[in-house]
Amino acid sequence: MIGLPSLRRLCACLALAVATPLAIAQSASSSSSSSSSSAGYPERPIRLLLGQAAGGAVDTIARMLAERLGATLRQPVVVENRPGAGAMIAAEAVARAPADGYTLALLDEGALTVNPVLQKKIAYDVLKDFSYLGTVARIPLVMVAHPSLNVATSDELTRYSKAHPSALSYASAGVGSPPHLAFEAYKQQSGAIVAHLPYRGGAPALADVVAGHVHLTFIDTNLGSQYAKTGRVKPIAVSTRQRSPLLPAVPTFEEAGLKGFEFAPWVGVVGPAGLPAPVAERIAQALQTVLADRDLLARVRGSGFEPFASGSTAFAALIRQDLEARRTLIRERNIRLEN
Repeated sequence: MIGLPSLRRLCACLALAVATPLAIAQSASSSSSSSSSSAGYPERPIRLLLGQAAGGAVDTIARMLAERLGATLRQPVVVENRPGAGAMIAAEAVARAPADGYTLALLDEGALTVNPVLQKKIAYDVLKDFSYLGTVARIPLVMVAHPSLNVATSDELTRYSKAHPSALSYASAGVGSPPHLAFEAYKQQSGAIVAHLPYRGGAPALADVVAGHVHLTFIDTNLGSQYAKTGRVKPIAVSTRQRSPLLPAVPTFEEAGLKGFEFAPWVGVVGPAGLPAPVAERIAQALQTVLADRDLLARVRGSGFEPFASGSTAFAALIRQDLEARRTLIRERNIRLEN
């Protein structure tokens, strides 16, 4: 006769014998289901979050991209604007989304390489919380001056500023904005002495340069070419290593002696960390296909951007490189957000 303790042990062993294969089967079923789901990706619409409001230049790029991605992936890609906090709202939302490939974001370098350095509190880790799928485009900048400023090149500007250390000022769209960081990068490398006047946006900053209240600023080359043609500003140098087709007569900073100088804000597609490899590869391949389309590239250029397609590995490397570069610039130039 089996005693009660022995009976209990027997029942426990039987339960374990039954439960173990069941657990293995459930795990295998779950793994198989996940693999099957990844293989069939995408099976429903995809959200593309955007940190900018509707109607702007980045929004235009996002909608062009979404249209072509949707056609390539054979599922709708829906742009969802989440403006505010320097695109940190959109970045946090995608970082916290399920890692299934149905929530992506088009983020700029401000959200990924500037805010993490400038902001004291940020709800995501750029090195841990994202899957980097590919860059899309970048915005070449041009330094412009009021026509009355008696300099024609950046090296002339540098010499003039050193000879007149309290004479010059430049406007930016605000602390940490691309015009601000680009100008500080120029000052850091050249030793130029130019005072910073931060504005609440690029439009009022440019307006005061045109009016002659401020001497200099950085703007995108598309806008710069339009203003230069009408004589409202004088272009000094472009921020890329090659001359801009929109301003072919304007030299680069490198031509003026600043070796390796380049500053061109970019945008790229990210997903949450931990995307299944087949899903990440599918999205990255679709991006490369879309960004090889001549019609799309022409539309990107027409909106003031420059096509800038790189794969996931190159994008991840760019993040690490630019994050370190921005951290160094911000520390050495003592850049801090206003209270």
